[in-house]
Amino acid sequence: MSQALYEITVNALLDRDRPLTAAEWDAAAARVGGNRVPLLLAELDDAGLLDDELLPAAVRQAWAGADDAVDRLGPARWAELFAAAGLPVPPGAAVTDEAAPRITDGRASP
Repeated sequence: MSQALYEITVNALLDRDRPLTAAEWDAAAARVGGNRVPLLLAELDDAGLLDDELLPAAVRQAWAGADDAVDRLGPARWAELFAAAGLPVPPGAAVTDEAAPRITDGRASP
C-alpha cells in the first residue's frame, strides 16, 4: 500500500466520533497491511478510537503481524501499548538501558 492510500485510510478512520468495532479494526488492518499495522495501531490509540475491549487484540495483531515490529514503533511505545492493553510486555518490546533515552549535559564524553 502506498503512503497516500495509508493516509486516506487513517484519515477516514480519524474522522469517526466513536471507537472502532472489531470488524472495522480487522478491515483497516487488512487494508494497510502487516508492516503498517503498528503505526495504524498507534495513531488510532492516540485518537482514542480503540476501546479497552478491542485494544488487547489489536496490540497482539500489530505485534505479531509486522516484520521487526519493535522497529516500527520503538520499544518505549510498544511497552506503553502492551501496558495499556493489560498484556505482558514481550522481551523484544521491553525498554532496556541501551534503548532508554539518555540525558546529558551536552559535553563530550571523556
